[in-house]
Amino acid sequence: MGSGLFLASGMAIRDAGPAVLAVFGLGFLAMYLEIRALAEMSVANPTPGSFLIYCHQVLGPGFTFVSGWIYWFSSVLTMSSEVTAAALLTRVWYPQWPVWSWALAYSVAVVGVNFFGVRGFGSVETVLAGTKTLALLVFVALGGFYLAGVLPHAAGTGGWTALTRHGGLWPHGLAGGAGALLLVLFSYAGTGVIGMAAAETKDPGHTIPQTVRWTALLIGVMYLGGILVLLTLVPWWQVPLTSSPFVAAVAHLHLPFAAGIMNLVLLLAVLSTMNAALYANVRVLYSLSSQHQAPAAFGRLNRRGAPANATWASAGLLAATIVLAYVLPHKAYAYLVTATGFQAMFIWLVVLLTHIYYRPYLQRHSPGRLTYRLFAYPYTTLAVIAIVLTGLIGSLGVGSERAGALVGLAGILLALAAWLVLRHRLTPRMESLRPPKPGPAD
Repeated sequence: MGSGLFLASGMAIRDAGPAVLAVFGLGFLAMYLEIRALAEMSVANPTPGSFLIYCHQVLGPGFTFVSGWIYWFSSVLTMSSEVTAAALLTRVWYPQWPVWSWALAYSVAVVGVNFFGVRGFGSVETVLAGTKTLALLVFVALGGFYLAGVLPHAAGTGGWTALTRHGGLWPHGLAGGAGALLLVLFSYAGTGVIGMAAAETKDPGHTIPQTVRWTALLIGVMYLGGILVLLTLVPWWQVPLTSSPFVAAVAHLHLPFAAGIMNLVLLLAVLSTMNAALYANVRVLYSLSSQHQAPAAFGRLNRRGAPANATWASAGLLAATIVLAYVLPHKAYAYLVTATGFQAMFIWLVVLLTHIYYRPYLQRHSPGRLTYRLFAYPYTTLAVIAIVLTGLIGSLGVGSERAGALVGLAGILLALAAWLVLRHRLTPRMESLRPPKPGPAD
């Protein structure tokens, strides 16, 4: 839960108007079904590497190579978009400072934390994640009080009538909703960490399904409730694009210091997402090295047990993307978040395609492990694939998103080209590490 919700939602609202609430509802459904599909595979075979292992088993080394590198590159883009969002939030207080200077300062701080290994990451992330979750729940509650008439009506707020004024519910038609879909789906993308955590849980068969239920419930309340409150506090055509619409909404409530506090909380939220992205990013690069898909140097650990070389590599590419904040300070975030969203949805497609083939694979080799299943297979999986493809295609039709989407697509094509060049050298090494077929359930 980072800038995809707290900042990019403003872009999605401008694209779709009040209909963005329906788009967020569709995104929520897609997210829920996607993590159910991932959870099904994770419960059946809880292993480090999550979907990359299942992908290797049923789709082969080519898909694994491309997906692994796109996962790493999209994580770098996530860090870049989050740190740019952090810089934009900070400029609310210090508008005279350029975007790139804050982006650089925050990057140095977050990279430094990750050199302390898992303990440094865990300590910082616990505080930041708890803060943003509590703040969003409070925002939804305050908005609910306003809509119920408990808080007085504030001048300039939209109220319920803002949902139907200025063009109605669909002011830009279905095309506007399709254009907003990629940004909305990206705001849900972080839920895939559930699959990554499966191998480290004591009882995946119980813990993962429970986590999926609670994740869906909490995200449904926070995302859908938050967007509904936002649309009624700030008329959709007045939602800001270069600052957080949530801060603008809180300002409309005229509560003392509330807007400044919310801006600080959202700053911590995007730094939290950046911190988590770097942690996952470095370990994906480390895993690629251990699977002979990346240079061996990225698999070495420092004295603290942290993959220092992988951290430096990720930090170096992050620094390169910060140059965009220097060259195009007003457009950098839009480009980065669209490119990130495009590649994140490519990963969703790989997860979903893997699920279509992995269930028959398990039914052949170890049917007893299929204790948790996505309902209405394969139609639910195919439905999410259709939603994701609509978001990808829709982003190419929106002028403000097209450049970033093309960058995301170019990254995928580059990874595919690298595989075509290196496949004869890498395939024997990857096949030597091919995961064994899952055995019968215990």
